[in-house]
Amino acid sequence: MSARVEENSRTPFELVRLTVLDLAAILELERSAYAQPWTDQNFLGEFQRPFTVAIGAKSGETLAAQCFFWLIASEAHLLNLTVALPFRRMGLARRLIAAMASLGRNARAEKIFLEVRPSNVAAVSLYKSAGFTAEGLRPGYYEDGEDALLMTLDITNWRPGPKNHDRYNFSRR
Repeated sequence: MSARVEENSRTPFELVRLTVLDLAAILELERSAYAQPWTDQNFLGEFQRPFTVAIGAKSGETLAAQCFFWLIASEAHLLNLTVALPFRRMGLARRLIAAMASLGRNARAEKIFLEVRPSNVAAVSLYKSAGFTAEGLRPGYYEDGEDALLMTLDITNWRPGPKNHDRYNFSRR
């Protein structure tokens, strides 16, 4: 992602449903953000699952953030949340979490689950500030042997914040 954005910029973002046609942008974003990014096969596999939801935030044609999660029965499971470096600290992760909670609630989900590296202090802090609570550890969860912190958010009584909307109108392009 080569776009430069000022931290105080008022860049407009559009929330969109992502499809396999967005794979190149998804991979570019993923590789720019992580030392151990998901592969094209990981994302292709998710696009083939009927219970995977993929949403993103775009600024023009630039994919600034992405969120992949499962909606199964009474739960949502956050798989991947990535914000491009130039677009961090602009509230995009929170917008995507709110959209996931809204979509989950509309699908009758009661909780959102996620795993996060305890060493990813920024992500753990974000999730805690969004209302997630730590529920336990998954020992040796990551390929490098690091444990995963299991976190949950009860969305049965979830209400959007003042800047969020209960229904997101996603572009289908």
